[in-house]
Amino acid sequence: MKAAISIQSAEQDVWFEELPEKLAQAARDYPLAETTDWAPLDELSSGTRFEGMEAYGDSAVVEDGENIAPGRVHAELVYDEPGDPLTLRDSFPARIFFTVDKNRKTVAITRVEIDTASFFEE
Repeated sequence: MKAAISIQSAEQDVWFEELPEKLAQAARDYPLAETTDWAPLDELSSGTRFEGMEAYGDSAVVEDGENIAPGRVHAELVYDEPGDPLTLRDSFPARIFFTVDKNRKTVAITRVEIDTASFFEE
């Protein structure tokens, strides 16, 4: 049996049994490419395409009063090369900020911070 992780905020105990599943679903449904959160990935290629996002609710924490879970964003980077476009798939670490309604029925992502630093490392 998996031990429950209790993360506390000033307003409520954020952890509940269904948090990982509900946060994972919220990540799958979040329209990342339609938000300003997408900007760091959009800058990486002339045709960056969103492929998906994972959220790791088991590792969620409360930091400075905000609920945050680590995650990964998967993208396809397309470069217009003369005669033959180059396509690369990559994933990037992310911090996923979310809220939980008072009845613990809904988890909503409020923003995503994507770390693209690894893309620029040699």
